Amino acid sequence: MIPDGTFNPAVKYHWNKGTVMMAPIVIQLDDDNCDGKVDERDIPEIVFSQFIGGQYNNNGTLHAISIVGGELVEKWSAHFDVDRINPGREIAGGDIDGVAGNELVVCTENNKVRALNAKGEALWTSAWAGGCIQPTLADLDGDGLAEVVIEGVVLDGATGATKFTLPGSSYSTAADLDLDGKLDVVHARGAFTGAGAVMAQTGVDGTFPAVADLDLDGKPEVAVISNNGATLKHHLVIWRYNPDLPNKVEIVRPGININGPLNPSLCPVGSAGNTRGGGPPTIADFNGDGTPDVAVAGGIGYAVFDGKKLMDPNVPAAETLLWIKQTKDCSSAATGSSVFDFDGDGSAEVVYSDEHYLRIYKGSTGDVLWQTCNTTGTLREFPLVADVDNDGRADIVAVSNNYSSITCEATKQTGVRIYGDAKGQWVRTRRIWNQHAYHVTNVNEDGSIPAVQQPDGRWWD
Repeated sequence: MIPDGTFNPAVKYHWNKGTVMMAPIVIQLDDDNCDGKVDERDIPEIVFSQFIGGQYNNNGTLHAISIVGGELVEKWSAHFDVDRINPGREIAGGDIDGVAGNELVVCTENNKVRALNAKGEALWTSAWAGGCIQPTLADLDGDGLAEVVIEGVVLDGATGATKFTLPGSSYSTAADLDLDGKLDVVHARGAFTGAGAVMAQTGVDGTFPAVADLDLDGKPEVAVISNNGATLKHHLVIWRYNPDLPNKVEIVRPGININGPLNPSLCPVGSAGNTRGGGPPTIADFNGDGTPDVAVAGGIGYAVFDGKKLMDPNVPAAETLLWIKQTKDCSSAATGSSVFDFDGDGSAEVVYSDEHYLRIYKGSTGDVLWQTCNTTGTLREFPLVADVDNDGRADIVAVSNNYSSITCEATKQTGVRIYGDAKGQWVRTRRIWNQHAYHVTNVNEDGSIPAVQQPDGRWWD
């Protein structure tokens, strides 16, 4: 199949039984083909949390659905009366106990972490962790067993016991910053070793990190979005580990305004999107030049920055912008996005949903290739790309909700919708997307967490 370059997404499946405002995960939970093991040959499950009546931080229910025989099937749901699920927080999935098969990790209302088995049954609940928003799974010590990284704490995956704390950290990912073959815990304002020792401190504002080799020199940089920092309210910062400098940090870009030429007044005064903005950055080759670029959604626009220009000190900050398109996320101003080369032409497309529309942008220019109404009050959620029905073609999984006053063309949407190309032209992809901080080397397709996480040669996250 050689795609003809057109985009004709159509709804393949729709779970319409509730409101969702978090990023689902795609993970194999059961043995669909009856070969005695759970692996990438099975049909994956889509797992997400539902909330009721606008209470998106309270009393959540976890759902696992799957596509069986061309039909959407509800596998199970899980609800707890004690240490209840926080439905506005993210979840993670993978093998966390070293026993074949996958488990799930969710955040509770009272900032604990709860683990569930593949059937949705409780396994363990951690002690109060101080904060749980975006769990990340990684094998930090390379012993073949995964750890659970949350805001400020690392937990043992098998038991939920606290292994060590990470003072001053927030949203984190795992990457090998110093190229010693071991994973480090990377957050926006610095990094810790996989054993919890302070490794780097930036001294600048930051919220969401992503890791990439932006100049292709074999050494990673950290792209950071500062959303409502003390001095940087809606800015992109680039830094990298340098053991020869104070605090072992080199600031490549101290702060680029992600709003570009757009006026913050596109969001009402007093709203989040007016005063701050910027969700988790996404890194990919948007313009097909062979080097990674950095993209971010803010309160008033979706912006892509040219990776080559970001790393060139002779290029002024304003000129690093590849393109920006006006959007509207005045409520949280912190949603994420996904990228995927649907037509296999070497240039990634962007999949992004603001408060009103789900859109696909052409990566090189920002031209809107397709859009549809997709209302959401927004937190940190994003649409994701995976082959959820094992048909050998990529699908888009997007969530929506109708609890707020937000409308799109006088309509509201809700639930979880799965889109595929009406002509069946989209290229194949993996059958897994296991966490909010997903990247293709952080998890194997069967859900096992690699003891040694390999960079892909150009970018890490």
